[in-house]
Amino acid sequence: MDYQFFRDEGSLPNASCEIAAFGDWLSHDIGNDKAKVAELIAIVDSLLRAEKKHVEFVSKDYRLQLNQDEVEIATLFVGFADEDALPEGTEFEDPLLEGCGLDDLQHLLLAWQEFILE
Repeated sequence: MDYQFFRDEGSLPNASCEIAAFGDWLSHDIGNDKAKVAELIAIVDSLLRAEKKHVEFVSKDYRLQLNQDEVEIATLFVGFADEDALPEGTEFEDPLLEGCGLDDLQHLLLAWQEFILE
């Protein structure tokens, strides 16, 4: 997966990724949180070592489903408990679902960790 990291005007870390959801997830849900990055790296390592078969990681706006081969990232529907509570005229959109290989996520997380530690 191709990616690029940069800092915004407020020096906050941002990611632009080939798979857009991962860039948004890193930029807005993970950010500078070194503990979350370390936790995610440990989860990926345990999956790669076959210590675990499946892990779900839920953050503010995204849910990751990780298994020993791949990762799926899905947006969470934020703001309303159910579709019936939506204001009149608002359409419910299906959550965004994208994915990558577990190795790709490992490389992305290790690079992000290094970037936020600079």
